[in-house]
Amino acid sequence: MDFPSGSERLSWCLHKKGFKVVAGDSQSNNFENPEIPIVPADLDGIFPFRNDSFDYAFCIDGPEHAENIYHTFREFARILKPGAKFIISYPNYSNIESRMRNIFYGILEPVEPRELIEYSQNEGMKNNGHINRQPYALLKMALEYADFNIQKITSEKTKLGQLLLFPLFLLIQLFTKIQGEKGISKYWLNESNCYDVLMGGNDLILICTIDK
Repeated sequence: MDFPSGSERLSWCLHKKGFKVVAGDSQSNNFENPEIPIVPADLDGIFPFRNDSFDYAFCIDGPEHAENIYHTFREFARILKPGAKFIISYPNYSNIESRMRNIFYGILEPVEPRELIEYSQNEGMKNNGHINRQPYALLKMALEYADFNIQKITSEKTKLGQLLLFPLFLLIQLFTKIQGEKGISKYWLNESNCYDVLMGGNDLILICTIDK
């Protein structure tokens, strides 16, 4: 399952590797690969698929567009088979650059008022539609509520500009060590403050499994 399929690039790559792919997207009329079935679907609705239908699901650049990621992740859990893998990518709202921006702006990205989004859609203008901007720990919490376990955390690239903030990374690592088990159990600092999150690029990539 590739949902949202977006430009369909991932669906096509998986298809070429021999996987049986089903794509889902709210704008399914833009899909151009007749070899791959495309199903109209909404991240905030009930997914039009039966329980235990898929061995793998990809949600690439999707959770940030969902109004309720708890619902979205529960729906992915429902359509996945026991032991299946769930791979998501999501803006890295927990890297050092984002944390510094939050200090000065009080927000992780520019606001997107509803009227601006509606105007942009009517005029064919682009907006990122990032209405859900959870830091790593809250994203993990939503996944765990849906019975997902994160197996691997990585990032799509290193942001060279962030290397200037490496001393701050070391300071945060020291803080994490001082907090010890309390920081791990109450705030998941061992993950939230790991190198791949703090020094990671624009997107986090999480590989999860489902417990049923």
